[in-house]
Amino acid sequence: MKVTSYFENHHSIIEKQLSKAQKEVLIAVAWINFNIYFDIFNDLLDRKIKLKIVCSDNPSNRNHIVEIEKLRLNGAEIKLLQMPNTNSHMHHKFSIIDSKTILNGSFNWSKNAIKSFENLMVIEDCPEECKKFKREFDRILRLEKSTIKHLQKLVKCKNCDGEMLNILVFSERSSKYFETYGDIVKACNSCMEYETIEQCIQDTQLYILVNSLNGSSDDYEYEYLNDLIFKELNSFTNAEIHAIGKVKTTYDHHDDDEVVTVILWKNKFVGDRLEDSIDNDFGVYYDN
Repeated sequence: MKVTSYFENHHSIIEKQLSKAQKEVLIAVAWINFNIYFDIFNDLLDRKIKLKIVCSDNPSNRNHIVEIEKLRLNGAEIKLLQMPNTNSHMHHKFSIIDSKTILNGSFNWSKNAIKSFENLMVIEDCPEECKKFKREFDRILRLEKSTIKHLQKLVKCKNCDGEMLNILVFSERSSKYFETYGDIVKACNSCMEYETIEQCIQDTQLYILVNSLNGSSDDYEYEYLNDLIFKELNSFTNAEIHAIGKVKTTYDHHDDDEVVTVILWKNKFVGDRLEDSIDNDFGVYYDN
């Protein structure tokens, strides 16, 4: 891996790196001056390079709708991502070139950014890091405004400064070979006070999906499974599910047992707000 940092001449560095592309360029940048970058993008398309772009749906980017439509006609996939409110932003500034080079930093690809103190890092020969960035790119490329609003919806805990999360907790004895049961609990991510809001949910298919996701190392498979999980969640309950877990008991040589809920899936906006292992079984005792 080779990392080079730049604090000036960002536009020329971006143009130089994009010109090296042989197969694919993925760009997630909040503000892009499509007039400045039009020739660069068009050259990529003329060379049959796959070009996908996600930027914020804002007046600045929409001022370039003529250039955007021309690029679309030439084969580019361009998404103006609309957020549910003005306080939320698609704030990324990265590009992935041929799944081996990353451009990342504070620099927006706009005229105003040239007037500011900005940074740009070029990370070369980094296929593993590219996978992480590509996973994020694929995720935001699929997102719609309504989905983002759904993911962001959290309620403050009445007892502390924590946030209430709806967690679907499957029984410890759940198995992909048998019917699988669980409860939806509303739990605080700080004090862990909880209440059960829906009981005895049976969804073996969903359980199989989250377990498969947890063991997936392939990016395309991961995103495919994640999409199926969202669809499955929308199909069987009206509750906003923020995470899915499973009760797990471990024993030591003194025959003492530790019961936890292992989190198998979290939506994008939960992230580190919820620990991957919770010292609570939330009263889920179904025996299949």
